[in-house]
Amino acid sequence: WFLPDHPHLKSGDMLEFYHKYVALSKNDRKPLMLAFAQGGRFALSRQRIHARPRSYYERLLVTLSKYVNPQEGFWMEAVWWDVFHPEALQSKTPLCEFPVLGETMTRGPYADAGILDAILARVPKQGSDRQLRGSGH
Repeated sequence: WFLPDHPHLKSGDMLEFYHKYVALSKNDRKPLMLAFAQGGRFALSRQRIHARPRSYYERLLVTLSKYVNPQEGFWMEAVWWDVFHPEALQSKTPLCEFPVLGETMTRGPYADAGILDAILARVPKQGSDRQLRGSGH
């Protein structure tokens, strides 16, 4: 998600989408880091789904149905928790503590491709107010 040619960054504004369609809040443009399971895998109870009114899901469906492969569909993978937990939005309370980048991140499989270096060059350092362009993080 951090590389400039990543499909998630080609159009639109994920932060704007999150606030407008998921959190239903004013976009304060503050950086937002979302915890999520890659691949959009999740299971829910009927009660959890009913935490939001049907009209909420209908609005999302209309937004996501405009194109064959909408950019917003990719963003949905990262916001499922917030869709189904309106009382615990990650924009209000993070799901977990995230490590400070550079302190605990290892090079691992990214060493040869230079991907980690590209990520670290673009991710705000602790205490910085710099945001990633277009990613909403």
